[in-house]
Amino acid sequence: MKEKERITSGGIPRGLGRDGLVLLSYGFRPFYLGAPLWAITTIAIWICAVNDWLEVAKVYGPSAWHAHELLFGFMPAVLVGYLMTTVPNWTGRFPLSGKPLGILVLIWIAGRISMLMVGETTALTTLLIDWIFLPLFAYFCVREVLVARRIADAKPILSVVSLALINGGFHMAAMNGGDVDAWARAGLSVYILLITATASKLIPSFTNNWLAQAGRSRLAPANHFIDRFVLVATLLAATAWTFEPSGPLAAIVALVAAGSHFARAIRWFRPIILKSSMIAAMQVSYAFIPLGLLGITATALDTLGLLTAMHLLAIGAVTGMMIAIMNRSIRLHTGRNEQFSLRQRLSVPCVLLAASGRIAADIVPGYYGALIATSGFFWIAAFVFFLSDNAGLLCHVQRQPGRQPSPPTRINMR
Repeated sequence: MKEKERITSGGIPRGLGRDGLVLLSYGFRPFYLGAPLWAITTIAIWICAVNDWLEVAKVYGPSAWHAHELLFGFMPAVLVGYLMTTVPNWTGRFPLSGKPLGILVLIWIAGRISMLMVGETTALTTLLIDWIFLPLFAYFCVREVLVARRIADAKPILSVVSLALINGGFHMAAMNGGDVDAWARAGLSVYILLITATASKLIPSFTNNWLAQAGRSRLAPANHFIDRFVLVATLLAATAWTFEPSGPLAAIVALVAAGSHFARAIRWFRPIILKSSMIAAMQVSYAFIPLGLLGITATALDTLGLLTAMHLLAIGAVTGMMIAIMNRSIRLHTGRNEQFSLRQRLSVPCVLLAASGRIAADIVPGYYGALIATSGFFWIAAFVFFLSDNAGLLCHVQRQPGRQPSPPTRINMR
């Protein structure tokens, strides 16, 4: 094996670079490091802002800035890191690395800085700096699947394009004093739909692999009718919630979608999987999707506030699932086994406690400040645990071909 595994295609060097920074040797590395660092920073800044200790994003306001930086700052970085591993898997081409990857990372960082300075620069400048990241990455993905002639694999890339369009709408609404909440709900819905679609393959596959290693029987074969019904019901619920969160239609379709998610989750669950921290983390995080949909129903019936469902979905479902997948991906791509360390095992429970605390702040009168602080503490703790175990792997550990186990056979994510 050569010391340097790289090819050049269309003038863009890509491959498993071994002669530069390990952090830039594979696309997931800088984003799986930057996303949790920004998750910690964002919540710390927001807690300071809501307590009037710090003024941030004068034009947008702290609440809109907080929502934007989680939905269009932190979460896209994780999504891009994830697709940096799956797109080469689909196309059979080497991943982006080295200087082109570094430029993409710098564009993402520039977006985060521009959002902090939105009061000092024109809002239009902020929009352009922040917005360009996702379209550039979408262009890279589309280019890869076209060159590899894998058009069918372009379907998940629609999520990147959708987020780019919604991000632009969020900026325009914030600049003109419009309703950013609808755009936030739309952005969050994209992540929920993406998890709904991919979980139908990821969770049963990972669960069956673990059950086989434990000498247990496999799950029942996938029911494609149920999977399609769950996806359609979730799409309808997300659409109704985005445009009319307090209407009866949102209550009905969200309730139906929640029931279908619960039915599917029950098919995947066996008590023995609680012995696997990775499988348990994924399945418990997934369970927050139907809980969030029930929250949408309760919101539409005027029994819960508008933010409760958003935090169930954003913190419990999306962030919990992202941490679980990042933990697994980092271990596999650095030649480790799938067994989580103690700190990795603590990261997902902490983020689920953060979700519980944030929801409690909306429904328990008189303790809002204390519960917000508690939620923020567990959120930060989750990513501190994550980084304390994974930062070294991302920055310094290069998987050695032929000496360490390779990731398992690819899963069709279409």
